[in-house]
Amino acid sequence: MGARSYSFPILLISLLFVTISLSALNTQVPLWLVHDHFPVRQIGLVGSAYFVGNLVGTIIANWIIGKFNAKKTYSYVCILFALATLGLSLSVDVYSWSFWRFIIGIACAVTWVIVESCILITGTMRTRSKMLAVYMTTYYLGTVFGQALLRYFPVEILYFGLVISTLMALAILFITLTHYRLPKKKKSTLNLLPMIKHREARLGLIGCVIAGMVIGSFYSLLPAYYAHLGYDDNQVANWIILLITSGLLAQLPMGWLADRYGKPILLCIEMCIAIIACLMLIADIFPVLSTILLGITIYTVYPISMAWACQTVKKQDIVAMNQTMLLVNTLGSLIAPAVIALIMDKLGNIYLFVSFVIILLYFFGVLSKNVVQNKWSQNRYA
Repeated sequence: MGARSYSFPILLISLLFVTISLSALNTQVPLWLVHDHFPVRQIGLVGSAYFVGNLVGTIIANWIIGKFNAKKTYSYVCILFALATLGLSLSVDVYSWSFWRFIIGIACAVTWVIVESCILITGTMRTRSKMLAVYMTTYYLGTVFGQALLRYFPVEILYFGLVISTLMALAILFITLTHYRLPKKKKSTLNLLPMIKHREARLGLIGCVIAGMVIGSFYSLLPAYYAHLGYDDNQVANWIILLITSGLLAQLPMGWLADRYGKPILLCIEMCIAIIACLMLIADIFPVLSTILLGITIYTVYPISMAWACQTVKKQDIVAMNQTMLLVNTLGSLIAPAVIALIMDKLGNIYLFVSFVIILLYFFGVLSKNVVQNKWSQNRYA
C-alpha cells in the first residue's frame, strides 16, 4: 500500500499534463481550420477522426499493454501524441488533418484505459468510487487549465507542437515514478456483447452514448460556433472554460445527489435543465447562465452513467464494463459531430443546440419511462 499511496497522485499529475495538452489542442484545431476557411462539415470530419482514433485505441489498448507493460505503453503513446501534434504542421488538406487527429485519438484512448484500469484494479469497493471521482475531477481540471493556458501557447502550429511535446515529456517522467503493473492478458478480453446485453446496465450505457454525443460536439464544433459569431480566440477559450469549469465544480455534488436520490431521477432532472439551457442559448437569453447550466448537467452524465452501469455487474466484470462504456461513449462522440456538422452547414450554426435538444429529449423519454416503471413496480408489490 505504501507504493500505491503515492503512485495514485503521481499518476494523476501525469494525466494532468496529457489532459492540458488535449484540451488546448481540442480548441485550437477547430480555430486553425476556421482561420484556414474550412467549411463546418470538414471541421466536423476532422473532429470525428479524433474519435475514430479513440475507438481504435480502446480496442487495441489491451493488446498493446499485454505486449509491453502499462508504463512503457503509456510512455510510447505520449511520444505518439507529441509526434502527431508536430505532424499537424504538415497538414495541407482535410485528409491530413484527419489523419493526425486520428493518431492523437488512439494515443488518448490508450492512456485512459491504462489510468482507469490502474484505478479499478488497485482500488477496493470502498475506495474505487472515490478514486474515480478524483480521476474525473483531475481530468476536468486539466481541461480547464488547458483552456486557460491556451492564450499563452504559440499560435503557429509548429511551435504549438513543441509546447505539447514538452508537456508529454513531463507526463512520461511522472508515469515512470509510479509502481503500477497491470496483469498481462494472453488473449483479448474485449467481448462487448455480454456487457451490452446486460439489461440492468443498458440505461447506463445509453447515458454514456448521450454524453459522448454532446461532449464530442462541444469539443469538435463549439469553438467553430463561437468563432462564426465573431469571437476572437481568447473569447472562445473563455466560453469553453466557463462550460468545463461548471462541469468540474458539479462532479462531487452531483455524485452525492445521485447516491442520495437515485441516479435515474437525477439524470431526468439534469436532462430537463440541459434542455432548458439549450433553448435559452437558441433564444440568446442569459447566455452565461445557460452555459453554466449546460456544463453542470452534461459533464456529469458520464460519471453518473458509469457508476450506474458498473454497480449492476460483478467485480470481475467491472473492467470489461468500463471498456464497453468507453467504447460506446466514443461511438457517440464519433457519430454526432459529423452528423451535426452537416446539419449546421445546411441549416445554420444555431442548429448545434437544436440537435442537442433532440438528443436530450430522447434520453429524457427513456429515463422517464424507467422511473415510471420502477415506481409502478414498487407500488404493486408494496
